Amino acid sequence: MPVPFKIAITKEIISRCKNCGTGNETDRIENNCAIAVALADIFPKVHVTNFCIFPFGIDGDIEKDIKIPLPPIAQQFIKLFDGFRFAPKLRLLLPEFEFVVDIPDEVIEQINIDEVRELIETGSTSCDKARVTINNHSLLERNLV
Repeated sequence: MPVPFKIAITKEIISRCKNCGTGNETDRIENNCAIAVALADIFPKVHVTNFCIFPFGIDGDIEKDIKIPLPPIAQQFIKLFDGFRFAPKLRLLLPEFEFVVDIPDEVIEQINIDEVRELIETGSTSCDKARVTINNHSLLERNLV
């Protein structure tokens, strides 16, 4: 049974990612966008497209890789964010928001809960924050570097 997963895209994350895709790293956009940054602590190899999250990256066979569909609000955010590629300061005007995805059992089984627990316990002192919630309980609230 899929588990609802709430992902918060904060102003701090948007600010941190505002230059994503504007320089020489255009081949890494899918790993450095705001949604990918919000998920990177739990899914270090995350790959985000306009329509899906690949929590464990893409290994060359996109049909066999595990993917999680993005809801319309996240797709709209990506479209707006990408549309401001040539004027990255405008990305700072985008509002923070939250969205929910359903994480399939096959993904939950592969998450290393000990690593997630360690992230929760250690955290850092920066002001950037990513938060992921499962079943209305905060699973991860960690400051980003």
